[in-house]
Amino acid sequence: MKRLSGGIDVGSESHHIIILDEEDNFLYNQKVAHKLNEFTESIKLFRKIEKQEGGKISFALEGKNGYSAPFDKILLDQGFTLYNVDNFKLKRFREAFAGEWRDDERDSLMLSKMLKLKEHINSEREKVFIKIEKPSLITESLKLLSRHQQTLISEKVRLISRLGKKLLEVCPQILELGKLKNKKIVTILTKYPDFSKYKRITLCSLLKIKGIGKKGVPFLLKRLNNIEYVPGLTNIYKTIILSYAQRILELQKEIEDIDKKLDEIGNQNREVNHLKTIPGVATKLASRFVGEIGDINRFPSEKQLAIYCGIACIDNNSGKVTKARVVYKANKICKQTLINMAGCSIRFSPQCKTYYLKKRTEGKNHNHALRCLARQLIKVIYRMLTEDREYIVRKELRKAA
Repeated sequence: MKRLSGGIDVGSESHHIIILDEEDNFLYNQKVAHKLNEFTESIKLFRKIEKQEGGKISFALEGKNGYSAPFDKILLDQGFTLYNVDNFKLKRFREAFAGEWRDDERDSLMLSKMLKLKEHINSEREKVFIKIEKPSLITESLKLLSRHQQTLISEKVRLISRLGKKLLEVCPQILELGKLKNKKIVTILTKYPDFSKYKRITLCSLLKIKGIGKKGVPFLLKRLNNIEYVPGLTNIYKTIILSYAQRILELQKEIEDIDKKLDEIGNQNREVNHLKTIPGVATKLASRFVGEIGDINRFPSEKQLAIYCGIACIDNNSGKVTKARVVYKANKICKQTLINMAGCSIRFSPQCKTYYLKKRTEGKNHNHALRCLARQLIKVIYRMLTEDREYIVRKELRKAA
């Protein structure tokens, strides 16, 4: 069976696709609009080409997800083989040819030519082409939900920072009541955004606010009644503070709703349930991590998984100089999730705490010690997922603890 090589240059409005046969003849060369009916017609043409040539088409595309969705998912559902190519590798391959120009057509042509050389430039140690596997429905759901939740969390952090800046301008004294991460403080600002009315706040009105208990309310009332603020633009600041505070509470509610959804879906996944047996790791962290890495079998070793997560360092030697550097093109969500796992495990696992303290005594700061612990967690997680088992503490380690 002939091997037909296709290249897809992904765009927001259209994708340029080129298909070459074994003799570099063009079998297909045109743009496909980012529309579902266009995708359907293109796939019919691909099937016709396969039948005429007696071959099988595989595609290389620059980047997965993003603007390539849902075309990449449709191609996978139809049984086509897809490979992901890093844009930096494509750039280097394009520079090997004489032409300095570039456009969508040339990029798709370079991807097709690269795919024809797959057997020569791909190896177990260094992979130029990463095969795109069809993810499970649960894994894809966890990934979409966790990434959306992270977007909401980032937005919430930005709004809290902006609200804090406005409060410093008009009423810095209110920040002494607690951090703006505290839902109680934001709720008070939602109900009382106008500081000129703070002297008229009563005990009964405060007790109606959710989260405020009877024990500390007299002390809180006294501080609110005596609060000082800058007069002049009270109405303007009232509008801004109310807008920020309401949106922060809305985001908090949305984040909590996604947490419940992640718990519901994550409990159906075996890998998530395995990771939850690690001390300090709950459904949220486990779901986010599993959603990002997908199938563990696509990583040939724990080192590859560590590099993907940005935890391991890679060699950067030249001549007599021997050194290492961090991985820049890593999955940042995976890295942050692992750091959070390491931070939580210190409080609940004696073994993790012992290792963390050992690194601190060696002179490493808190963040460096957490990264070292996260690197060790990768080894544990890889063994757990590949062996399909829960977290185990060896007897000799338990005795040492």
